[in-house]
Amino acid sequence: MNLSKNLEAKLERLISSLKNKKVIVAFSGGVDSTLLAFLSKKYAKDTLLVTEHSILYPEEEIELTSKFALKYDISQIILERNPLNDEDFKLNPVNRCYICKKGLYNEILEIRDDFDFDIIFDGSNFDDLQDFRPGLQALKELDIFTPYIEFKINKQEIREICKYYNLDVQSKPSMACFSSRIPYNQVINEKKLNLIREGERFLKQTFNLKQLRVRVHDESLARIEFLKSDLPEILTKENLQKIKNKFKDLGFSYVTIDIEGFRSGSMNEVLFLQEE
Repeated sequence: MNLSKNLEAKLERLISSLKNKKVIVAFSGGVDSTLLAFLSKKYAKDTLLVTEHSILYPEEEIELTSKFALKYDISQIILERNPLNDEDFKLNPVNRCYICKKGLYNEILEIRDDFDFDIIFDGSNFDDLQDFRPGLQALKELDIFTPYIEFKINKQEIREICKYYNLDVQSKPSMACFSSRIPYNQVINEKKLNLIREGERFLKQTFNLKQLRVRVHDESLARIEFLKSDLPEILTKENLQKIKNKFKDLGFSYVTIDIEGFRSGSMNEVLFLQEE
C-alpha cells in the first residue's frame, strides 16, 4: 500500500526526529509504541526499549514485548514496578494517570542518564488530546517527547503506517492499564486488579474475543463491556450462565453487561457529565 502525501510527510518528520539520536522508547507492546520501536531501530543511532512489568498489565502482553524485542534485535529493559506502593495512586483520584506517569517516567529518566541516551519517546497519539488524559501533563513536565502529538499523527494514521511496514500489530485492539477499569475515587487494590485480570482472561479465552473491558464497581459489581458486534453471539442463555458462574466464583455479587458496549475511556464519561 501507499501512504497519502500528507501522511508520508508526517512520517518523514517522525523519522527525521530519530536520526543520529540514542532513543529510549517507552514500550508497552501496543500499536503506538510498537511502531515507534520499529522506526527507532530502523533509523535511530541506538534504541533501548523500556517496558513496565506490574500488576496493572496482563502477563501475556509483557511476554509479547520480549518476543518483539528479540525478533528485531532491540535491547530491552523490563522495569519492575509496583504502583500500589504509591498511596496517592491507590486513592484513585481523577488525576491518577498523572501520578502513575510521573512515577514511571522518573524511573525511565534515571535509565536514560545511567545509559547515556539522548531522548525518551512516548507513544501518546494526536487523538489523545481529545480525551481526558492527565498523564500528558506529566510527560510535558518531564520533557518526554511525544512524536505523534508533535507531528499530529492520529491512531488511524498509526495503523496505516504499521500496515505500510507490514507490522503484525496493525489491527491490534487498543489497550489500557487495569486501573482504568475502576471508577475514580474508589480505592485501587490488588484484589480488584486481580478480579479484572481473571475476568478478562476468562472472557477472551472462552469466547475467543480480542476486545472487551471488565469494569469493577465497589468490588461487588462487574460491568462488562463487549464490542457491540460480539453481543449477538454472547447473549445466549448458555453463555450468560457461563459468565455468571465464573464471575460469581471470582467473588462478584452482581454481574452486568453494558448495553452501550465497549468504548474506550468509559470511566471518563462521568467527568464530562459533571461539566454539562
